Amino acid sequence: MLSVQIQASALCLRVCGGEAAGRFFRAFSYAVVLTFFFFSSVVHAGSPENFLSDDATGIYRDFREVFSAPSHFDGGDWATVVAVAGAAVASAFVADEPVRDYARSHHTPFLDAVMPAGDYYGRFSTGYGLGSLIYLGGIIAGSDDVRLTGRAVIEAHTFAMLITGVIKATAGRSRPFKQEGNRRFLFFADENPNWSFPSGHAASAFAVSSVLGTRINRPWATAGLYALSTLTAVQRVYDDKHWLSDTIVGAAIGTVVGLAVGGMINDEEDRMERGMVESGEPVPLAGVTVTF
Repeated sequence: MLSVQIQASALCLRVCGGEAAGRFFRAFSYAVVLTFFFFSSVVHAGSPENFLSDDATGIYRDFREVFSAPSHFDGGDWATVVAVAGAAVASAFVADEPVRDYARSHHTPFLDAVMPAGDYYGRFSTGYGLGSLIYLGGIIAGSDDVRLTGRAVIEAHTFAMLITGVIKATAGRSRPFKQEGNRRFLFFADENPNWSFPSGHAASAFAVSSVLGTRINRPWATAGLYALSTLTAVQRVYDDKHWLSDTIVGAAIGTVVGLAVGGMINDEEDRMERGMVESGEPVPLAGVTVTF
């Protein structure tokens, strides 16, 4: 199914152009999510294992853990944050402009052909499409391991997008193609050309790669996944969509979130194997308690 998706996506890109292709990816991912809910209700109708309740509870618990994590940081955690922030600031003042100039002057037919792969991997719809396909596959196959991996991808992608989205709108940094320099910040901006910092593509790509690497737990898979996410970060600079510092911070956010989610999902799977996960727990959403 994944190969069919890739072929269809490539055909849409050639025929319809970039904007139409973006609409195709979004529509496809929404269709996959709806299909997943349909099949899950059919396949598990009457099942004593209420996996939807387990996953809803797990998503809420993981959300709470990820977004409350800074309140539990120790000295080492904050040192890491400072190191990443320092690297971003240093690159902003020292390397952003030279790297942009180098990338713009070194376009080649080969790189022009390769870079779109990085763009697709980091797109908003790709994380949801890939995660939903894995999740649905786990449901159909009756595999908790595969299902949890799909959920992990969706969680990591969603959490990374939430974090980067808030920062983007707050910082309001001008994208390189606006020709306003790398120090132009229009705080609380509401237009995409002013949402350069941090890179959402890089955050999504590294979140997906990190969480899949954690779940698969094979060095060759981890290396390949991180190579693909690195291509995404390079593509954002190559196509003049982001500054180098945007991609550094985006990659850091995605990696931290992906590793955290992957670790929590692994722990949840261990508890399931020991029979410690309870089904049917109420899930508080926006002040309303919902029981699945």
